[in-house]
Amino acid sequence: MITAVVPDDGADLEILKALRAEKGIVQAYSFACLGSSATAEAKTKPGKLPEPTMVRMVEVLVPERDADDVFDFISQVARVIENGRGLVWQESAPFSTPYELPEGVPDERA
Repeated sequence: MITAVVPDDGADLEILKALRAEKGIVQAYSFACLGSSATAEAKTKPGKLPEPTMVRMVEVLVPERDADDVFDFISQVARVIENGRGLVWQESAPFSTPYELPEGVPDERA
C-alpha cells in the first residue's frame, strides 16, 4: 500500500491520471482530509499545532514487486521533494484480494 498526502490543488488528480496513463494502475483512489504539520512555518502558541488545512490523501495498492518503482513514480509526480509539498510512504497491506474485470466491460475513458 502506497499512500501520498498532497495539497488540495489538483495534485491528487495528476497522480491518479499519471498512474493510469504511465503505469496502467486503476486501483487507486483519493479522498479529502484535514492535514497539519508540526514543521509548518505558521506561528502558534508553544505546544500547539498550526491550524489544519484541507489536503488530499491518495492510496494505491500494488504488488510488492512493483512497490518501489511506483513509490518513486508517485513521489516524482507529487513533487514531494519540494519543501512542504506533501509526503509519501509505503507499508504492507495485510488484507487484499486481486481481481480483474470481466471481458467486455466498457472503458469509462471512452
